[in-house]
Amino acid sequence: MLRYLPLLALALVACAPALYPVQEITVSQRFGLVVPGGVLLEAYQEGTVEVTRFRLDPDTPYAWEGLEGLGKRLKAQLEGRGFFTRCETYNALPILGGPQYTLRMARGSEGVGLYLQALAEPHTYRLEVSPADPNPPLSCPAR
Repeated sequence: MLRYLPLLALALVACAPALYPVQEITVSQRFGLVVPGGVLLEAYQEGTVEVTRFRLDPDTPYAWEGLEGLGKRLKAQLEGRGFFTRCETYNALPILGGPQYTLRMARGSEGVGLYLQALAEPHTYRLEVSPADPNPPLSCPAR
């Protein structure tokens, strides 16, 4: 049995995925939202709105999810904190003000609005996160 141990160890090492550390940046202190594989370019607050501009490292798999994939990742984080979706919009057409992703979620009487916009530079985004009315209108504005 011991004579097969080196072969078993080699097989396990060969099948293991390559691991590398992924940096996370916090894009909302209030709601605890993070973006893996991100590089923080700018973060500030406009009243109750947390505004973050960041770039995703193109060497990570997260950079290739695109705007909608990134929005879904943020949505999943909020769902994990007990929020549920009230409305969601995705506009990929630049002629109509896109590309942008808007999300409104609620947890009891607490609401949150996200406005995610792709910027001109590749893999670069602007995110606005703010408290919002838990009962948004049908037009689904971010605030």
